[in-house]
Amino acid sequence: MKNLIRIYKNDITNFISYRILHMVVILSVLFGLTMGIFVNIEPLIFVYITVFVFPVITFSISFYIEREENTILPILTCECKPIEIIGAKVLSATTLQVVPFIIFTFIMKVILNMNFNIILFFLIFFVGIILHILIGLALAMISNSNFAMSLSYITYIIVFSIVPFLSLSNVVPESMQYFLVISPAFLSGVLFENLILGYLYSEQLLVILAAVLQVAYILVLVFLVIRPFFKRFLISFYNKEE
Repeated sequence: MKNLIRIYKNDITNFISYRILHMVVILSVLFGLTMGIFVNIEPLIFVYITVFVFPVITFSISFYIEREENTILPILTCECKPIEIIGAKVLSATTLQVVPFIIFTFIMKVILNMNFNIILFFLIFFVGIILHILIGLALAMISNSNFAMSLSYITYIIVFSIVPFLSLSNVVPESMQYFLVISPAFLSGVLFENLILGYLYSEQLLVILAAVLQVAYILVLVFLVIRPFFKRFLISFYNKEE
């Protein structure tokens, strides 16, 4: 637990140093104001950008800088486990997203008078956030250069994150929906849309898949990509310390 707290504090310090925190706060306020003033714009658009796009970009960039500057970990006096690093980094990155969640929830409930379950909105929002934070970390881990990383997350955003925006515009045929479950953003978008509409308009099977597959993707990323990376990283890290 002590290591987790140390890494968490180190990450928050890095977010401030790299201006990630500043960017999240500024964009959250701007999106919230736009959402509240221009009521004809679908508010889920701003939620989608925040959940599906920003975590992939900001936290992949942040982790890439940490790796280049050797600031992934603080100087530790005892060994830590990969799961502690993963937990701390997900927790610190998720902490930043509390800001847009509070702003969006306030605007949607108080200003726009939208009727939805806040607890379910919280769960869908942060499961989507965690999944896309992990995607951002994974993309940074498999990228050998800044160009490769930029290309990878731009490709991810264009290929996968654009899908829920298309679905929101009703341009995705129902016959294609089950083929799109490979997109984490689409899965989260299905849950968001059904929640905000206030009734189950999607097939029940699709809604269940949307919830289950997001958890499955999180587990796959953690245990098949991110945990092995940190195992190798820790071996290298402590060898250098010696």
